[in-house]
Amino acid sequence: MAKNRVKLSEDKPYHRWRRIGFYLLYIAIALVVVCFVTGQIYGTESAICLYTGYAAIVFIIWFYLINFFKWRCPQCHKTLPLLGPVLECRVCKHVFVDKKGNQVW
Repeated sequence: MAKNRVKLSEDKPYHRWRRIGFYLLYIAIALVVVCFVTGQIYGTESAICLYTGYAAIVFIIWFYLINFFKWRCPQCHKTLPLLGPVLECRVCKHVFVDKKGNQVW
């Protein structure tokens, strides 16, 4: 599986934006954890907890905006599902994975 990894600069634009969106999601999850821990230590009204919570919300919004505007079918340009494997476009039925399990983008 590791040999199938492609560098971010070598990805196609829609894959690159999807990967960036998921990086933003991971950062938001880390910020939520930091917010929870600092809230337990310093209290939920502390500045650290509030700012990390607000930053997590901003990163989540960026994740959804990037996926809404950039994660689209290359043929019909309709939005693709956010989570899970994308085997085919639900609108134009463009196939993204062949019978052997290889991506056909």
